[in-house]
Amino acid sequence: MVSQGFTAPQFEHIRDTFDAVLAGQPSGGAAFAVFVEGECVIDLHGGEARPNIPWTSETLSVMFSNTKGLASILVSTLVESGALDPDAPLVEYWPEFAAISTTLTVRGLMEHRAGLSAVRNDMTLDQVLDHDSVIRELLSQEPLWDPGTDYAYHAITFGTLVDELVRRVGGRTLSAMLQDELARPLGVEAWTGLPKEHQHRVAEFVETDWPLASPLDPGSPADLQSRAMSFGNAFPAGSGIHPNVGYNDPRVHEGVLPGANGISTASGLATMWSSTVTSTNGVRVLSDKTVNMMSERRVTGPSVWGEPGPWPERGFGVMLECDARSPLLSPTSFGHDGFGGQAGFADPTHRASFGFVTNYLIVGRQEHARWKSLVGEVRTVLEQG
Repeated sequence: MVSQGFTAPQFEHIRDTFDAVLAGQPSGGAAFAVFVEGECVIDLHGGEARPNIPWTSETLSVMFSNTKGLASILVSTLVESGALDPDAPLVEYWPEFAAISTTLTVRGLMEHRAGLSAVRNDMTLDQVLDHDSVIRELLSQEPLWDPGTDYAYHAITFGTLVDELVRRVGGRTLSAMLQDELARPLGVEAWTGLPKEHQHRVAEFVETDWPLASPLDPGSPADLQSRAMSFGNAFPAGSGIHPNVGYNDPRVHEGVLPGANGISTASGLATMWSSTVTSTNGVRVLSDKTVNMMSERRVTGPSVWGEPGPWPERGFGVMLECDARSPLLSPTSFGHDGFGGQAGFADPTHRASFGFVTNYLIVGRQEHARWKSLVGEVRTVLEQG
């Protein structure tokens, strides 16, 4: 599994590290891209996108929670334009949210403080892929904790809740905003809601060390944490990775789950993040002031469920550099990782960005080891100037 693609001369040795990443995967493939000052300096890929089909520069990949980072960029463009006040109560833009809270702020929503990280009732996949069904279910249930007082990761509901806010503020879906504000201006392919004609290009996730399901007490913290990912029947816990099932299901690719089912390439991901910190393909989507707002450290420590550390550090919908958990390109880096070993982020210090996607999913302590090894190599080059 030897990589293909491009590296600038000063980054050429990092190809060996990427080749080692590919060699360490028993199956599947991966892609990796870096931009500096708006220019591509690394764009590599290798392995298999599907059994016996090589990963190419045209291969698309589901990015899981990298999608939350892109959603946060889009919400931040509304803040920058003055259309959205991050410290205003959510009900000023979405009056029906009063059924849950009249005091939760926009910032609180972006910090995973809404108390709606999971649905209490089981939902089918068809229901989860219907935006209005999920919103109705969330607004009809009792919050899992008092909104605004604590936090827990809203693994899938984050995207749906943010999508509803965006619709109320700007009259567009988050999917449409992704096209209007990022994909088309930057000339990249990226969707939440994949057009059918691109389905054959999507990498197929392959089986890995997926955890087996175990009985959980209904309503217990462990059950609610599991339901944040599964929605009960929609994505059954421990069901494994199979063709045309779960996140390999074309319905999931073509549906809209803006917290989890974004689809792009590593290069597309890195391009979009690059545009937050420097002009890229002639486009700068956020000012330094807005970037500073996004990357203010506001959330860390155990969530409402009390899980042990090390804990991520979060800002306005984004994850931040945290030496104990996710060393990035500098202390100013911000972005998001994704389930199984994906990553996308920007770095204001070096005016750089990073994207890594893979279809060989790893869970547990080594989940993000592959892209972290690449980050370390890139950081060394950037620090040497």
